[in-house]
Amino acid sequence: MTSKRLTFDDLVDFIDHRMRMSHIYQPLLIRTLVDTGGTATLRQVAMAFLDRDESQVVYYEDRIKKMPLPVLRRHGVVDREGDLIKLNVETLTYEQRAELIVLCEQKLGEFVKRRGMATWDYRLVLTDPVPTDVRYRVLAAANGRCALCGATSKERRIEIDHIVPRSLGGSNDISNLQALCDECNRGKSNRDTTKF
Repeated sequence: MTSKRLTFDDLVDFIDHRMRMSHIYQPLLIRTLVDTGGTATLRQVAMAFLDRDESQVVYYEDRIKKMPLPVLRRHGVVDREGDLIKLNVETLTYEQRAELIVLCEQKLGEFVKRRGMATWDYRLVLTDPVPTDVRYRVLAAANGRCALCGATSKERRIEIDHIVPRSLGGSNDISNLQALCDECNRGKSNRDTTKF
């Protein structure tokens, strides 16, 4: 259902005086639509939100520093001076740059084709979280201790781990859950199916 179209002054009044914000989402959505001429796909809007999400930028800065930067430096492919990263290769022609772009896109495509959405499992928000009563039963059975290292809830945060990871089809059934401290849970790979 389409509502009555606002005038420019109505929109300015809404933004200036009536918009109540609990986050940046409303003005960012309006700004994105203004930038795109009034219409955008959901994906375009999501990409604009991502562009403004400082937590994602910080996350990927950290991720880049841990891997792939050290691996590529070890192979002599890149150099780093502070925050500046440089491709360690002779000056490239236009054609060489185009060929490298095609090769990298090909590698990206092959990997995503092989792994699908599992490529991003570590970042996807679960749409089917562990039910509260099941979480409680798993944590209660663990007596406030990590099943792997024995740390208590006073020493570290205790989390629910999927024994068979969600990325491998693991369920939220209590038989597939165990209590691990945050450190052990991060250390357990999403390919690891060890029950501790």
